[in-house]
Amino acid sequence: MFKVDDLKVRRRTWVKMAGIPLARLGWTLSDCKDVQPDTLKKIKTWVAGANQGLFIRATGKSSCGKGLMFYGTPGQGKTTLALATLQEIMTTFSLEAFDVKDSNTLIRPCYFITYSGLLDLKGSQIEGWSEDQEVIYEGIMGECANDAYNIRVLILDDVGREHASLSGWQKNMLHHVLRTRFNNGLPTIITTNIKREDWAGLYGDSTESFVHEIFSYLPIESSRGDLRK
Repeated sequence: MFKVDDLKVRRRTWVKMAGIPLARLGWTLSDCKDVQPDTLKKIKTWVAGANQGLFIRATGKSSCGKGLMFYGTPGQGKTTLALATLQEIMTTFSLEAFDVKDSNTLIRPCYFITYSGLLDLKGSQIEGWSEDQEVIYEGIMGECANDAYNIRVLILDDVGREHASLSGWQKNMLHHVLRTRFNNGLPTIITTNIKREDWAGLYGDSTESFVHEIFSYLPIESSRGDLRK
């Protein structure tokens, strides 16, 4: 675990701009003690590959834009693990991994948002976005005019929680976000309690097929069972 204020200015700013919940601020993969060793090894391999240019804007590579899908029943530590992965990235990656041309440029390389939060953000456009809301949304999509704010690695947390009241708009929105980010070479980390093979019934055949292409699928199971109990 690290203290945010002990980081150098640039990395400290990245972490503070990433929307990390306070309860998990300062966590890295070494703090995730309840994860199965094989799963943790696969995540570390992905992180190392991302740092080496295999996923983020990896032009011409079949791995370009490929992210991680953490599946598990509630309480297995999926969100904690995703947040630790994101903070591992922000505290260890080189500037080159984020495709930053100017070392003095302030950027937002990583961001955390729940899928419900993203739906709320998009819905608030009707009433009029603030400038910051617009920048965050466009950055999530990888379409911000200022490239510094295009989010290189996004956590989209708790996908599937909204399924009880799932509408056509929500289904289309998920596919749109995933497709747009992937097309822009920007990997996404998803946490979900919906098995990949069940996605067709909730989000449609095209989305279910697409997630096979763009995610490494990692079932998450805590060695201590439900960590919330």
